[in-house]
Amino acid sequence: MHVTFIGIGYMGTQMVPHLAAAGYDVVIWDKDPKKAAAIAGDHVTVADSLADAVRASKVIITSVMSSDVPALHIGSDDEKGITAYLQPGSTLIVTSTLDPEKIEAIHKTMPPDTHLLDSPIIGGVRYAREASLVLIVGGNKTIFDQVKPILSVFGTVDYVGPLGNGAKLKLITNVGIMAAEAGIRETLDLADAYGIDYDTTLDLLQRGPMKPVVVRALDETNPRPLKDSVADEIELVNATKDLVELPMAKAGLRRLEKAVDAVDGEARFSDIVHKNTSLDKNKKS
Repeated sequence: MHVTFIGIGYMGTQMVPHLAAAGYDVVIWDKDPKKAAAIAGDHVTVADSLADAVRASKVIITSVMSSDVPALHIGSDDEKGITAYLQPGSTLIVTSTLDPEKIEAIHKTMPPDTHLLDSPIIGGVRYAREASLVLIVGGNKTIFDQVKPILSVFGTVDYVGPLGNGAKLKLITNVGIMAAEAGIRETLDLADAYGIDYDTTLDLLQRGPMKPVVVRALDETNPRPLKDSVADEIELVNATKDLVELPMAKAGLRRLEKAVDAVDGEARFSDIVHKNTSLDKNKKS
């Protein structure tokens, strides 16, 4: 069976091999051909174009940053998007962290006899590599049941109801996750103010309920840029601004933005536990 995977970033690079190992013939595409070529191999072939990638399979999975979703999926006046190339009977599975309104916008452009599932992911690069992601899927239950074996190669798959519920639940969980991430940095800000070393502080945090978040932050092998966390927080704040007041989310966004600005070059996610993102390193603080 053919499966198309579009978006060969930090997550896609780890996810595609699980599909190939499960026996699927995977067609991949990325706007950067070098990224796609780097993981081509047994059961993994690179499409020559977005159109060819979409037309190659009846199941299309996408994994891109939220800001890239509208142009890639819906297209523009200058360039067609994924929905323009879907075959009858195709299922499009969107794994990005999104405002539910963007899912609805994609849905409105879907051709007849095609299906859309929103399937955001809980878990980062290490979880993708270890096939221990959690996918929360919204959409038609019958279609979900058909593609669940495919998605299960990535980890645990939960059906959460109608289309858009996956996106909503990802934003809901991100309120807590992002607060914890920004909270680690702010915890270390107070350690700086008191003259307490980071190792002692982080060791104590790992003895309580913050342990999983701290362990993830300490993972120096995690290639995720910190700006990606900022992008997810922006998506959360913008999606909910007319729905509910989330002052902690807004404050967390400001602190993470300061952390990104403090680093010369590109800040990694793991930099939130390093001195280079401390307040005294940030001239804008």
